[in-house]
Amino acid sequence: MRKKQEKEITIFYCTHQGERVTQILKGVNGSGMLKVRKVALPCSGKLEVFQLTRALENGADGVALFGCPEGECRYVVGSSRAKGRVSYAGKILEAIGLGKERVRRFVLESQPSQETLKAISDWVEKVRTMGSIP
Repeated sequence: MRKKQEKEITIFYCTHQGERVTQILKGVNGSGMLKVRKVALPCSGKLEVFQLTRALENGADGVALFGCPEGECRYVVGSSRAKGRVSYAGKILEAIGLGKERVRRFVLESQPSQETLKAISDWVEKVRTMGSIP
């Protein structure tokens, strides 16, 4: 079996975060050996656990959700629902031995802080070092 050279991540994001997501992703793909699949959602709260795991099943090495801060969601509870679903997906992945760090949720403020940008960059680097999913 041939080893996959290029790592792949899938990013789900709230449509209201589209421009920020594009800017952030330009900054984290430094070496260029990263394939990014972006999936817009009407609200991060619409993301279901099966969508996170299906992205991994379809070849992604890591999956992230970029959403609005809790309390600032246009649909009131979308951000808190998303937080719970990403956490649950992480528990499933941990239980089956794939590691919960393959799924991650990032909260994007109107101006993402250096802390947030570093956390995203660190997660991408961690995904790069993980083995591919069999």
